[in-house]
Amino acid sequence: MFLPTPRNIAASARDLRVFLTTRERHEWLFAGLAVAITVFILFAFWHDSRVEPMQEIVFVQSWPANRTDAEIIAEQKKDRIARDRAEAARRASFQKVQKATTGWL
Repeated sequence: MFLPTPRNIAASARDLRVFLTTRERHEWLFAGLAVAITVFILFAFWHDSRVEPMQEIVFVQSWPANRTDAEIIAEQKKDRIARDRAEAARRASFQKVQKATTGWL
């Protein structure tokens, strides 16, 4: 047997108390850091298991392989008009916020 069997619980408690009181300050510091890092890692795993991951849906448009250049250009023009409208709406919302906050400073 590697460790001796404890004969007296009070003697074991005294032995533990003596061991803990003879520790240097840096030993307590490193012991505290070891405990803190372990608790942080366990908390991170626990927190990660409870948080639902965000699922991003990506839509891909499929085109026929035999489309002509004219069809491609027409589609690009439609996409450009939609993109310009969205950008104009976004710019208008920023201008609205700017007008609302101009008098604050």
